[in-house]
Amino acid sequence: MLETKNAQQQDSDPSLRYSDDQVAWLKKARAFADSIPIEDVIKSDVENSFRRDLFERACQEGMGALPFPTTYGGTGGDYVSFALVNEEFARRCVPIMSSLGVHVLCQEPVFRFGTEEQKKKYLVPSATGKYLAAFGLTEPNAGSDTAALETTAKLDSKGKNYILNGTKTFITSGGSADYYIVMAKVTGDAHKPFPSPREEGGKVDTITAFIVERGFPGFSIGQKFDMLGMRGYSTCELVFNDCKVPVEATLGDPGAGRKVALSSLAKGRVTIAAQATGWAQGALDGLIKVLRDEKSKGMFDESLNGLASVVGDLVTQVESARVLTYQAAGAVDNGDTDVTVASMAKTTATDAAMKVSTEAISVISSLGLQPELLLERIFRDSKAGQIYEGTNQIQRMLIARTLLR
Repeated sequence: MLETKNAQQQDSDPSLRYSDDQVAWLKKARAFADSIPIEDVIKSDVENSFRRDLFERACQEGMGALPFPTTYGGTGGDYVSFALVNEEFARRCVPIMSSLGVHVLCQEPVFRFGTEEQKKKYLVPSATGKYLAAFGLTEPNAGSDTAALETTAKLDSKGKNYILNGTKTFITSGGSADYYIVMAKVTGDAHKPFPSPREEGGKVDTITAFIVERGFPGFSIGQKFDMLGMRGYSTCELVFNDCKVPVEATLGDPGAGRKVALSSLAKGRVTIAAQATGWAQGALDGLIKVLRDEKSKGMFDESLNGLASVVGDLVTQVESARVLTYQAAGAVDNGDTDVTVASMAKTTATDAAMKVSTEAISVISSLGLQPELLLERIFRDSKAGQIYEGTNQIQRMLIARTLLR
Protein backbone atom coordinates (compact mmCIF):
# COMPACT_ATOMS: atom_id res chain seq x y z
CA MET A 1 0.00 0.00 0.00
CA LEU A 2 1.37 3.38 -1.05
CA GLU A 3 0.80 5.92 1.70
CA THR A 4 2.24 9.13 3.06
CA LYS A 5 0.89 12.05 5.05
CA ASN A 6 0.08 15.39 3.53
CA ALA A 7 1.04 18.69 5.14
CA GLN A 8 -2.10 18.84 7.28
CA GLN A 9 -1.63 15.29 8.56
CA GLN A 10 2.11 15.45 9.07
CA ASP A 11 1.91 17.72 12.09
CA SER A 12 -1.17 16.07 13.58
CA ASP A 13 0.43 16.64 16.98
CA PRO A 14 2.84 19.56 16.42
CA SER A 15 3.11 20.11 20.19
CA LEU A 16 5.56 17.21 20.22
CA ARG A 17 7.92 19.22 18.05
CA TYR A 18 7.16 22.91 18.71
CA SER A 19 6.20 25.18 21.59
CA ASP A 20 2.64 26.44 22.06
CA ASP A 21 3.54 29.81 20.52
CA GLN A 22 5.22 28.15 17.56
CA VAL A 23 2.22 25.89 17.00
CA ALA A 24 -0.04 28.95 17.04
CA TRP A 25 2.05 30.59 14.30
CA LEU A 26 2.06 27.37 12.28
CA LYS A 27 -1.73 27.17 12.43
CA LYS A 28 -2.16 30.85 11.62
CA ALA A 29 0.14 30.57 8.59
CA ARG A 30 -1.57 27.40 7.40
CA ALA A 31 -5.00 29.00 7.66
CA PHE A 32 -3.75 32.08 5.81
CA ALA A 33 -2.21 29.98 3.02
CA ASP A 34 -5.22 27.72 2.62
CA SER A 35 -7.61 30.68 2.50
CA ILE A 36 -6.11 31.96 -0.75
CA PRO A 37 -7.94 30.50 -3.76
CA ILE A 38 -5.68 28.43 -6.01
CA GLU A 39 -6.90 30.57 -8.91
CA ASP A 40 -5.28 33.61 -7.28
CA VAL A 41 -2.01 31.72 -6.82
CA ILE A 42 -1.98 30.71 -10.49
CA LYS A 43 -2.95 34.20 -11.68
CA SER A 44 -0.09 35.86 -9.79
CA ASP A 45 2.34 33.43 -11.40
CA VAL A 46 0.94 33.73 -14.93
CA GLU A 47 0.66 37.52 -14.85
CA ASN A 48 3.85 38.01 -12.82
CA SER A 49 1.90 40.36 -10.53
CA PHE A 50 2.59 41.22 -6.89
CA ARG A 51 -0.28 41.04 -4.38
CA ARG A 52 0.31 44.04 -2.11
CA ASP A 53 -3.09 43.44 -0.51
CA LEU A 54 -2.04 39.99 0.70
CA PHE A 55 1.25 41.36 1.96
CA GLU A 56 -0.51 44.00 4.04
CA ARG A 57 -2.96 41.43 5.35
CA ALA A 58 -0.12 39.14 6.45
CA CYS A 59 1.55 42.07 8.23
CA GLN A 60 -1.68 42.94 9.98
CA GLU A 61 -1.78 39.37 11.27
CA GLY A 62 1.66 39.86 12.80
CA MET A 63 3.82 38.09 10.21
CA GLY A 64 5.55 41.17 8.78
CA ALA A 65 7.85 41.69 11.77
CA LEU A 66 7.47 38.40 13.61
CA PRO A 67 11.03 38.02 15.02
CA PHE A 68 11.31 41.60 16.27
CA PRO A 69 10.33 43.08 19.65
CA THR A 70 7.05 44.85 20.23
CA THR A 71 9.01 48.04 20.98
CA TYR A 72 9.27 48.62 17.24
CA GLY A 73 5.92 47.16 16.22
CA GLY A 74 7.11 43.56 16.01
CA THR A 75 5.38 40.48 17.37
CA GLY A 76 8.16 39.25 19.65
CA GLY A 77 8.23 35.78 18.15
CA ASP A 78 11.25 33.58 17.46
CA TYR A 79 12.91 32.54 14.24
CA VAL A 80 11.53 29.00 14.39
CA SER A 81 8.06 30.53 14.21
CA PHE A 82 9.04 32.65 11.22
CA ALA A 83 10.46 29.55 9.53
CA LEU A 84 7.14 27.77 10.08
CA VAL A 85 5.32 30.67 8.42
CA ASN A 86 7.64 30.50 5.44
CA GLU A 87 7.29 26.73 5.10
CA GLU A 88 3.50 26.94 5.07
CA PHE A 89 3.47 29.84 2.61
CA ALA A 90 5.80 27.95 0.26
CA ARG A 91 3.77 24.75 0.48
CA ARG A 92 0.86 26.61 -1.11
CA CYS A 93 3.00 29.03 -3.16
CA VAL A 94 1.37 32.02 -1.48
CA PRO A 95 2.02 34.98 -3.84
CA ILE A 96 3.82 37.04 -1.18
CA MET A 97 6.10 34.33 0.24
CA SER A 98 9.46 35.60 -1.03
CA SER A 99 8.58 39.27 -0.54
CA LEU A 100 7.67 38.65 3.09
CA GLY A 101 10.95 36.83 3.66
CA VAL A 102 12.99 39.65 2.13
CA HIS A 103 10.93 42.23 4.02
CA VAL A 104 11.95 40.68 7.35
CA LEU A 105 15.53 40.24 6.12
CA CYS A 106 15.70 44.00 5.47
CA GLN A 107 14.43 44.89 8.93
CA GLU A 108 17.20 42.85 10.54
CA PRO A 109 20.06 45.30 9.74
CA VAL A 110 17.91 48.29 10.67
CA PHE A 111 17.17 46.65 14.02
CA ARG A 112 20.78 45.65 14.64
CA PHE A 113 22.70 48.60 13.21
CA GLY A 114 20.22 51.44 12.83
CA THR A 115 19.97 54.55 14.96
CA GLU A 116 16.98 54.96 17.22
CA GLU A 117 15.53 57.43 14.73
CA GLN A 118 15.96 54.95 11.86
CA LYS A 119 14.32 52.16 13.85
CA LYS A 120 11.26 54.26 14.61
CA LYS A 121 11.06 55.61 11.07
CA TYR A 122 11.29 52.29 9.24
CA LEU A 123 10.55 49.37 11.56
CA VAL A 124 7.17 50.47 12.89
CA PRO A 125 5.53 51.08 9.47
CA SER A 126 7.24 47.95 8.13
CA ALA A 127 5.55 45.89 10.81
CA THR A 128 2.08 47.09 9.76
CA GLY A 129 2.70 46.66 6.03
CA LYS A 130 2.62 50.39 5.33
CA TYR A 131 6.21 50.02 4.14
CA LEU A 132 7.61 47.19 2.02
CA ALA A 133 11.38 46.72 2.03
CA ALA A 134 13.83 45.27 -0.52
CA PHE A 135 17.50 44.33 -0.33
CA GLY A 136 19.89 45.88 -2.89
CA LEU A 137 23.04 43.77 -3.01
CA THR A 138 23.18 41.76 -6.27
CA GLU A 139 24.63 43.50 -9.33
CA PRO A 140 25.16 42.47 -12.96
CA ASN A 141 28.78 41.60 -12.15
CA ALA A 142 28.50 40.84 -8.44
CA GLY A 143 26.36 38.19 -6.82
CA SER A 144 27.68 36.22 -3.86
CA ASP A 145 31.01 38.11 -3.91
CA THR A 146 30.51 41.44 -2.10
CA ALA A 147 34.06 42.50 -2.98
CA ALA A 148 33.00 42.73 -6.63
CA LEU A 149 30.41 45.45 -6.02
CA GLU A 150 30.57 48.28 -8.55
CA THR A 151 27.89 50.64 -7.22
CA THR A 152 29.66 53.68 -5.80
CA ALA A 153 28.86 56.34 -3.22
CA LYS A 154 30.71 59.63 -2.97
CA LEU A 155 30.23 62.33 -0.38
CA ASP A 156 29.24 65.65 -1.93
CA SER A 157 31.22 68.84 -1.42
CA LYS A 158 28.98 69.98 1.45
CA GLY A 159 29.24 66.67 3.28
CA LYS A 160 25.46 66.36 3.59
CA ASN A 161 24.66 63.73 0.98
CA TYR A 162 26.19 60.67 -0.62
CA ILE A 163 25.84 60.45 -4.40
CA LEU A 164 25.18 56.88 -5.51
CA ASN A 165 25.78 55.55 -9.01
CA GLY A 166 25.29 52.02 -10.25
CA THR A 167 22.74 49.28 -10.89
CA LYS A 168 21.34 46.48 -8.75
CA THR A 169 19.69 43.53 -10.44
CA PHE A 170 17.26 40.70 -9.68
CA ILE A 171 15.97 42.56 -6.63
CA THR A 172 12.96 40.84 -5.06
CA SER A 173 10.13 43.35 -4.40
CA GLY A 174 12.23 45.99 -6.15
CA GLY A 175 9.37 47.28 -8.25
CA SER A 176 6.99 47.62 -5.29
CA ALA A 177 9.16 48.47 -2.29
CA ASP A 178 9.08 51.74 -0.36
CA TYR A 179 12.69 51.61 0.85
CA TYR A 180 15.82 49.60 0.09
CA ILE A 181 18.90 48.44 2.00
CA VAL A 182 21.64 49.20 -0.52
CA MET A 183 25.33 48.28 -0.47
CA ALA A 184 27.82 50.56 -2.23
CA LYS A 185 31.55 51.26 -2.27
CA VAL A 186 32.46 54.72 -1.01
CA THR A 187 34.99 56.45 -3.24
CA GLY A 188 37.10 59.58 -2.86
CA ASP A 189 38.67 60.83 0.34
CA ALA A 190 35.59 60.15 2.44
CA HIS A 191 36.76 56.64 3.27
CA LYS A 192 39.96 57.74 5.05
CA PRO A 193 38.49 58.39 8.50
CA PHE A 194 36.31 55.26 8.40
CA PRO A 195 36.53 53.25 11.63
CA SER A 196 36.18 50.15 9.47
CA PRO A 197 37.55 46.60 9.44
CA ARG A 198 40.35 45.76 7.02
CA GLU A 199 40.44 43.17 4.29
CA GLU A 200 43.30 40.77 3.68
CA GLY A 201 46.31 42.65 2.38
CA GLY A 202 45.59 45.72 4.50
CA LYS A 203 43.12 47.39 2.14
CA VAL A 204 40.50 49.53 3.78
CA ASP A 205 36.98 48.14 3.31
CA THR A 206 34.77 50.93 1.95
CA ILE A 207 31.55 48.94 1.41
CA THR A 208 28.81 50.86 3.21
CA ALA A 209 25.10 50.24 3.75
CA PHE A 210 22.47 52.87 3.00
CA ILE A 211 18.72 53.16 3.44
CA VAL A 212 17.43 54.46 0.12
CA GLU A 213 13.83 55.59 -0.09
CA ARG A 214 11.87 55.19 -3.29
CA GLY A 215 11.45 58.95 -3.69
CA PHE A 216 15.11 59.95 -3.37
CA PRO A 217 16.29 62.08 -6.35
CA GLY A 218 18.24 60.06 -8.89
CA PHE A 219 16.69 56.71 -7.97
CA SER A 220 14.59 54.81 -10.49
CA ILE A 221 13.24 51.35 -11.26
CA GLY A 222 14.89 49.61 -14.20
CA GLN A 223 13.61 46.64 -16.18
CA LYS A 224 11.18 44.23 -14.56
CA PHE A 225 12.15 40.61 -15.05
CA ASP A 226 9.78 38.08 -16.57
CA MET A 227 11.51 35.03 -15.15
CA LEU A 228 11.11 31.26 -15.33
CA GLY A 229 10.42 30.96 -11.61
CA MET A 230 9.85 33.16 -8.56
CA ARG A 231 7.29 35.19 -10.46
CA GLY A 232 4.92 37.69 -8.91
CA TYR A 233 7.48 39.37 -6.66
CA SER A 234 8.16 42.59 -8.62
CA THR A 235 11.71 41.45 -9.29
CA CYS A 236 13.58 44.18 -11.17
CA GLU A 237 16.63 46.39 -11.54
CA LEU A 238 17.36 49.37 -9.31
CA VAL A 239 19.14 52.26 -11.01
CA PHE A 240 21.13 54.94 -9.18
CA ASN A 241 21.99 57.90 -11.38
CA ASP A 242 23.57 60.53 -9.12
CA CYS A 243 21.07 59.39 -6.48
CA LYS A 244 21.16 61.77 -3.53
CA VAL A 245 21.14 59.93 -0.19
CA PRO A 246 21.32 61.97 3.05
CA VAL A 247 24.26 61.16 5.33
CA GLU A 248 21.82 60.29 8.08
CA ALA A 249 20.52 57.47 5.86
CA THR A 250 23.82 55.62 6.28
CA LEU A 251 23.08 52.31 8.01
CA GLY A 252 25.71 51.33 10.55
CA ASP A 253 29.26 52.64 10.53
CA PRO A 254 30.75 53.77 7.22
CA GLY A 255 32.79 50.91 5.81
CA ALA A 256 30.87 48.27 7.78
CA GLY A 257 28.55 47.38 4.91
CA ARG A 258 29.90 43.86 4.54
CA LYS A 259 29.12 43.17 8.20
CA VAL A 260 25.62 44.64 7.78
CA ALA A 261 24.95 42.51 4.70
CA LEU A 262 26.24 39.26 6.15
CA SER A 263 24.23 39.72 9.35
CA SER A 264 21.08 39.58 7.26
CA LEU A 265 22.10 36.99 4.69
CA ALA A 266 22.87 34.35 7.33
CA LYS A 267 19.27 34.45 8.55
CA GLY A 268 18.11 34.78 4.97
CA ARG A 269 19.55 31.35 4.23
CA VAL A 270 17.46 29.85 7.02
CA THR A 271 14.39 31.54 5.55
CA ILE A 272 15.17 30.09 2.11
CA ALA A 273 15.64 26.66 3.68
CA ALA A 274 12.20 26.91 5.28
CA GLN A 275 10.64 28.00 2.00
CA ALA A 276 12.36 25.15 0.15
CA THR A 277 11.13 22.66 2.74
CA GLY A 278 7.62 23.95 2.07
CA TRP A 279 8.14 23.58 -1.68
CA ALA A 280 9.31 20.00 -1.21
CA GLN A 281 6.29 19.23 0.98
CA GLY A 282 3.94 20.88 -1.52
CA ALA A 283 5.40 18.84 -4.38
CA LEU A 284 5.06 15.66 -2.34
CA ASP A 285 1.43 16.53 -1.55
CA GLY A 286 0.71 17.06 -5.25
CA LEU A 287 2.29 13.74 -6.19
CA ILE A 288 0.37 11.80 -3.54
CA LYS A 289 -2.91 13.42 -4.53
CA VAL A 290 -2.52 12.25 -8.13
CA LEU A 291 -1.39 8.74 -7.14
CA ARG A 292 -4.36 8.33 -4.82
CA ASP A 293 -6.78 9.63 -7.43
CA GLU A 294 -5.37 7.35 -10.11
CA LYS A 295 -5.25 4.36 -7.76
CA SER A 296 -8.96 4.81 -7.07
CA LYS A 297 -9.52 4.51 -10.81
CA GLY A 298 -7.52 1.30 -11.01
CA MET A 299 -4.39 2.95 -12.41
CA PHE A 300 -0.84 2.27 -11.26
CA ASP A 301 -1.84 -1.05 -9.64
CA GLU A 302 0.96 -3.00 -11.24
CA SER A 303 3.60 -0.40 -10.50
CA LEU A 304 2.73 0.53 -6.91
CA ASN A 305 5.61 -1.39 -5.37
CA GLY A 306 8.16 0.46 -7.47
CA LEU A 307 6.48 3.78 -6.85
CA ALA A 308 6.38 3.13 -3.13
CA SER A 309 10.18 2.96 -3.12
CA VAL A 310 10.43 6.28 -4.99
CA VAL A 311 7.92 8.01 -2.73
CA GLY A 312 9.56 6.62 0.40
CA ASP A 313 12.85 8.15 -0.69
CA LEU A 314 11.20 11.52 -1.38
CA VAL A 315 9.46 11.56 2.00
CA THR A 316 12.82 10.92 3.67
CA GLN A 317 14.44 13.79 1.79
CA VAL A 318 11.66 16.19 2.77
CA GLU A 319 11.90 15.27 6.43
CA SER A 320 15.71 15.47 6.38
CA ALA A 321 15.46 19.01 5.00
CA ARG A 322 12.91 19.91 7.65
CA VAL A 323 15.04 18.65 10.54
CA LEU A 324 18.16 20.49 9.36
CA THR A 325 16.18 23.66 8.66
CA TYR A 326 14.72 23.85 12.15
CA GLN A 327 18.07 23.00 13.66
CA ALA A 328 19.41 26.09 11.87
CA ALA A 329 16.42 28.20 12.94
CA GLY A 330 16.88 27.07 16.53
CA ALA A 331 20.55 28.03 16.35
CA VAL A 332 19.52 31.56 15.34
CA ASP A 333 17.21 31.77 18.34
CA ASN A 334 20.00 30.53 20.62
CA GLY A 335 22.32 33.29 19.42
CA ASP A 336 24.68 30.96 17.55
CA THR A 337 26.56 33.12 15.03
CA ASP A 338 28.05 30.18 13.10
CA VAL A 339 26.41 30.22 9.65
CA THR A 340 27.59 26.74 8.66
CA VAL A 341 24.36 24.98 9.64
CA ALA A 342 22.34 27.67 7.84
CA SER A 343 24.36 26.99 4.69
CA MET A 344 23.82 23.26 5.10
CA ALA A 345 20.09 23.76 5.57
CA LYS A 346 19.77 26.06 2.54
CA THR A 347 21.67 23.63 0.31
CA THR A 348 19.90 20.51 1.56
CA ALA A 349 16.39 21.96 1.44
CA THR A 350 16.64 23.59 -1.99
CA ASP A 351 18.21 20.45 -3.46
CA ALA A 352 15.40 18.40 -1.89
CA ALA A 353 12.74 20.70 -3.35
CA MET A 354 14.33 20.39 -6.80
CA LYS A 355 14.57 16.60 -6.46
CA VAL A 356 11.04 16.05 -5.18
CA SER A 357 9.38 18.30 -7.75
CA THR A 358 11.41 16.77 -10.60
CA GLU A 359 10.66 13.20 -9.55
CA ALA A 360 6.99 13.99 -8.96
CA ILE A 361 6.56 15.31 -12.49
CA SER A 362 8.54 12.37 -13.90
CA VAL A 363 6.39 9.81 -12.08
CA ILE A 364 2.98 11.17 -13.09
CA SER A 365 4.07 12.62 -16.44
CA SER A 366 1.68 15.12 -18.05
CA LEU A 367 -0.67 14.94 -15.05
CA GLY A 368 2.01 16.80 -13.11
CA LEU A 369 1.70 19.83 -15.38
CA GLN A 370 -1.75 20.78 -14.10
CA PRO A 371 -1.30 24.29 -12.63
CA GLU A 372 -3.58 23.63 -9.67
CA LEU A 373 -1.25 20.90 -8.40
CA LEU A 374 1.54 23.52 -8.14
CA LEU A 375 4.13 20.92 -9.17
CA GLU A 376 5.41 22.78 -12.21
CA ARG A 377 5.40 26.05 -10.26
CA ILE A 378 7.42 24.48 -7.45
CA PHE A 379 9.79 22.93 -9.99
CA ARG A 380 10.51 26.38 -11.44
CA ASP A 381 10.79 28.11 -8.07
CA SER A 382 13.07 25.42 -6.65
CA LYS A 383 15.67 26.01 -9.34
CA ALA A 384 15.74 29.68 -8.35
CA GLY A 385 16.08 28.61 -4.72
CA GLN A 386 19.32 26.82 -5.54
CA ILE A 387 20.70 30.08 -6.92
CA TYR A 388 19.68 33.07 -4.80
CA GLU A 389 20.86 34.01 -1.30
CA GLY A 390 24.23 32.52 -2.28
CA THR A 391 24.30 29.70 -4.82
CA ASN A 392 24.48 26.16 -3.49
CA GLN A 393 27.96 25.87 -4.98
CA ILE A 394 29.05 28.85 -2.87
CA GLN A 395 27.35 27.37 0.20
CA ARG A 396 29.33 24.15 -0.20
CA MET A 397 32.54 26.16 -0.44
CA LEU A 398 31.67 28.01 2.76
CA ILE A 399 30.91 24.76 4.58
CA ALA A 400 34.21 23.20 3.45
CA ARG A 401 36.15 26.36 4.30
CA THR A 402 34.81 26.24 7.86
CA LEU A 403 35.98 22.64 8.29
CA LEU A 404 39.40 23.25 6.73
CA ARG A 405 40.08 26.53 8.54
